[in-house]
Amino acid sequence: MRVTFEGDGAGSGPLSWGQLDIWLKMTAIGQSMAMGGIRPLPAGTTLDDVAGELRYLMSRYESMRTRLLEDGDGPPSQVVDGSGAIEIEVLDDVDPAGVEARYRDVPFDHAHEWPVRMAVVRTGGECTHVVLVMSHLVMDGAGAVLMMAETDARTDAPHEGLSALEQARRQTSPSGVRQNAAALRHWDSHLRAIPVPQVAPSRDVRSPRHWTGVLHSRVLPSALRAVALREGVEPAPALLAAFGVAFAQVTGVDVLPLRLVSSNRFRAGLGGVVAPVSQMGLCVIDTAGSFADVLHRTRPAAITAYKYAYYNRLDLDAVIAAVVADLGPQFALDVSVNDRRLGGALQDVPRPARSEFAWVASGDEPSSALFVNVDGSDEAVAITVYVDSHFLAPADVEAVLWAMERVAISAAGHVEERVVAPTSS
Repeated sequence: MRVTFEGDGAGSGPLSWGQLDIWLKMTAIGQSMAMGGIRPLPAGTTLDDVAGELRYLMSRYESMRTRLLEDGDGPPSQVVDGSGAIEIEVLDDVDPAGVEARYRDVPFDHAHEWPVRMAVVRTGGECTHVVLVMSHLVMDGAGAVLMMAETDARTDAPHEGLSALEQARRQTSPSGVRQNAAALRHWDSHLRAIPVPQVAPSRDVRSPRHWTGVLHSRVLPSALRAVALREGVEPAPALLAAFGVAFAQVTGVDVLPLRLVSSNRFRAGLGGVVAPVSQMGLCVIDTAGSFADVLHRTRPAAITAYKYAYYNRLDLDAVIAAVVADLGPQFALDVSVNDRRLGGALQDVPRPARSEFAWVASGDEPSSALFVNVDGSDEAVAITVYVDSHFLAPADVEAVLWAMERVAISAAGHVEERVVAPTSS
């Protein structure tokens, strides 16, 4: 089914920093890092209804009308079209999961196809499911939350944020050049100031190489919330502090250069953007002293990391390469945390009866050394870990997660003691 569309923002130019960051990651792992999934449709939904939704998306969001053009040996440039057409697959009596898998597994041809794939599945002639999968070049997690809210409301209000083309132009301005230089100085100075982060060789090198596990916990958020209340901070840095202490207990790395995913939506002009804007910030966690000591160092370190999580990735890669050349490969340590609760919940996390951990997937596709996603709320969290077993044994990663619970519970125990302690007369 062919759907035509037209929208504002047509033009061409270089990639924005957020687009460049995602493009480099996609190129490194050979995947489109697709986002999206399957959504059941209300009874009575028609093909015209589905077409209307796709027309709305393609018309409203420039990132969905963006193609990439090769530009010599460097990064591609981008072209945003003002109008065009896209097809929806209409499939009868098939499993939507199979359609989603096909959409995810086949890499996007960003030069010749739109970075959006949609199908409607019919059963007995009735539209029952829609499958929508997009390249990660369309948006990041915070952008996905905004896009879903705007699509539900069918808002036609003007965009609040800058398009990717507008961002790219601003990034070459004097203020953009200053921001980039400051971010590079932050990474360089902090990496050169810390002890060498020595991680022992993995004691369980596996095939398949990369493993995915999930911890469901309602204990962790409640304990961290109690500690944060006592210390007068937010629960988010308490989680980072707990991770840092737990990682030190398991690996012996007492000063951890941790990469934090920043949504960057707090920056002027980026609050309402449906495009890749998130980037990594460098947060050094020093685990010496009490948990309160670690927490009160971690909070300002995290804020500073987010401040400088906005830069040209090619320039940053050169800075890290120089540090590695001078000080050793350990300074390329690739341990990352993405607290997705800060950018808007992408998924509901039910409260488990008790904390549970399970390994849920494995494969040989390239990935980070250790990447941690945090979803949920103050009631329950799901912590998903992606680990390269050549870097760290899966059992050690599981031990880090359980240690996070123990660290948080131990710190929260002091709160309980203070609550029940008699007050002085």
